[in-house]
Amino acid sequence: MIDQAASLRKQLMNSTERARVISVVSGKGGVGKTNVTVNLALSLAQMKKRVLVMDLDVGMGNVDLILGRRSNKHIMDMLNNQLSVWEIIEEGKDGLHTIAGGRNFGLLTEITEEMLNHFVRQLEELEKFYDFIFLDMGAGATEAALNFVLSSHEILVVATPEITSITDAYSMMKFIYIKDKNLPFYLVINRYENEKEGRETYNKLKHVCMQFLDKELICLGKIPLDQSVLESVKKQVPFTILKPASLASKAISGLAQAYVGAAADQKASYTSFISRLKSLIFER
Repeated sequence: MIDQAASLRKQLMNSTERARVISVVSGKGGVGKTNVTVNLALSLAQMKKRVLVMDLDVGMGNVDLILGRRSNKHIMDMLNNQLSVWEIIEEGKDGLHTIAGGRNFGLLTEITEEMLNHFVRQLEELEKFYDFIFLDMGAGATEAALNFVLSSHEILVVATPEITSITDAYSMMKFIYIKDKNLPFYLVINRYENEKEGRETYNKLKHVCMQFLDKELICLGKIPLDQSVLESVKKQVPFTILKPASLASKAISGLAQAYVGAAADQKASYTSFISRLKSLIFER
């Protein structure tokens, strides 16, 4: 396993030194957050970007299920056994790298200070090897999750046209905004039935963010309701791979290109991510 970890590091040696960290959130479950995260990450990998998805959905992580992978080790293995982060990274034939949270990944408040120090040290290892690091967060907001969200470079919010999803997405953004007014919000509208519905969903969220938070909300893209997405979940093959010509896949591809363009205009500092995370975790 150590040889395999060394080989992985060697493969990634020429990557950028400015890894961007993106927390993917939703106000409620069932909006397709993880599916969007995985397929967006795969689209970026197809664009020759170095991408890592870290599953931080406490107790409910399913990144590996959507990818049809069986993770041999996860975050709790790293913490309990003092493993290197490279020993728990899974590399797929699709070029996407993932870290499984594990079904027993508990709240950070239950982890010892020694474990936390090791966790942060291992995260520091990732700086020079990836262009994008996605943190797939659980639905809702916990104190542990908030540490990662507030440390990220930006927040990707996934919402559907359902009124409960819209109100919960706004509540999540408001919760984050109260803690840090400067974090950028990007919105992805998922599972809209027609262009009018997708546009109205964005306008509703944009309006309330501007009216009550005085905060700009950038719509990164919209993904239509597509039967191929349901089919892909059943087969445990991401829809961008199973049905690359589908409407959902084309939407994700456009979303990935839009994000790369938006990210190019932002200055990223992985060091700032680590510093902020340390201060938040050890203030607990």
